[in-house]
Amino acid sequence: MYWGTTSGGSKFDDAKIYEGSDGEIELTGYSEDAYLVVVMRGEYADGKDSVGENGTAELTEEDCELVSNFTLNNSEGVNFFEPACENSDDSTADDGAIHIGYLCKEGCPDGTFTWTTNNNTIEIWDGEIILEGIGLLALALVGGPSACCCGGFIAILGLILGFTLGKKPPVSGYQAPGVMPQQQGTVHSINNQPGTF
Repeated sequence: MYWGTTSGGSKFDDAKIYEGSDGEIELTGYSEDAYLVVVMRGEYADGKDSVGENGTAELTEEDCELVSNFTLNNSEGVNFFEPACENSDDSTADDGAIHIGYLCKEGCPDGTFTWTTNNNTIEIWDGEIILEGIGLLALALVGGPSACCCGGFIAILGLILGFTLGKKPPVSGYQAPGVMPQQQGTVHSINNQPGTF
């Protein structure tokens, strides 16, 4: 449990790769499909900050128009930000942050990229690292108690076997068939015969 919770917690620390506005960001290792989620502070159109019962969450019209003007351009002016006015991925309830888009879904070349967010602070999270962290936490919550239960069961089984198998039957001597059983005799000194004092 300790290993899983500490490893899972450190994954969440590593998952945030950027926080800021209108700045530069260095991206490496995302040349293939990536799952980078862009969030900002706010609420969805239904007044919540998580996906509702219908399975989707929508940005307000104002926020949708705002994020539609965000860009993440490389040195050649290619935009790698994809706004998402509606999504079904946000399960981070009560954190005050809403998902507004994705980066590098088709992959990003290594290099320096420039954000344009109209002075709005955004955060970029690596979705794959978050999923790994959630997996480790789930493993810790399930695996730790399971190991304790298994260890307790084996300990109880060992105690029962120890008490039942630990008793040895009394040792019996060999007695040939048809022979009178031996009896324990008494020892007398030579000078003291039976019947004398």
